[in-house]
Amino acid sequence: MKKLIAGLLVAAAFAVDAAAKPDDGWFTFVSWNIGHHAMGLKTHPTIPPGQDEAYLHMYKTFIGEARIVGICEYSAEFTTNQPLRTAEVLFGGYDVKIAGTRRGAQCDSLFLKGCKLLESKEREYPKRSQKVYYQLARVLMDGREVCIVETHLDWDLGAKDKLPRREYRADQMRTIIADMANATDVISGGDFNIRTDQPGDPKDHATEFDVFAEAGYTLANRGQLITWPAWHNPKRECPIDNIMVKGFEMRNVQVKSSEKLSDHKMLSCELKFKDVL
Repeated sequence: MKKLIAGLLVAAAFAVDAAAKPDDGWFTFVSWNIGHHAMGLKTHPTIPPGQDEAYLHMYKTFIGEARIVGICEYSAEFTTNQPLRTAEVLFGGYDVKIAGTRRGAQCDSLFLKGCKLLESKEREYPKRSQKVYYQLARVLMDGREVCIVETHLDWDLGAKDKLPRREYRADQMRTIIADMANATDVISGGDFNIRTDQPGDPKDHATEFDVFAEAGYTLANRGQLITWPAWHNPKRECPIDNIMVKGFEMRNVQVKSSEKLSDHKMLSCELKFKDVL
């Protein structure tokens, strides 16, 4: 029996390591506006005590064995009575946990497995109308230095909005690109809030992402994936969430949706360093 238990422990340890670093070099990256565990309607969680286990199971099932998770609208508390800390109950298995500064609705955070943190910082955008910023983690990953960004950009406030928020978003995207210009391997994800108040084909709105493609990034979403809202609403559907990378191959891009977990769909993909066979 002791030998059996020891064998199971070794197998479990191997499985965890394999999840963090697959033998073929591919790993999963997730970017998700999690809506403060309140469907994006409040800036604090609305999960009542007594339902934490059910919700925790659903969130963990969604995220799966992702090696890197970027979260917008992160909440440090998991439930309304605040005894459960999200970093412990939802991301307890992650080696690196970076919870961003709470700025109104903004809280960009990163969680990583099998990485050594070299530096983390928050970068405020020089041109912005809201409290938006990006969270950066510079890490050592499989012997390579990688820059990982999670962000949440300015959003439109409707037809009466007089501010040029699309121009602000364009400047914010250019800021990320300029800041990462000297980095070879970059993963950038987030809620980019490309314009959602115009009728027409959602792919037309996705032209806001072109600045990344022109800078040599590979994009998960060129308008083909509706990521907001999580429920069916043809009048407002838009591909506002995205993942952009350079120095990586990308495959298996997916969206997952649940009207119980967030107003945004979760976006994920598999990545591998380009020069790894």
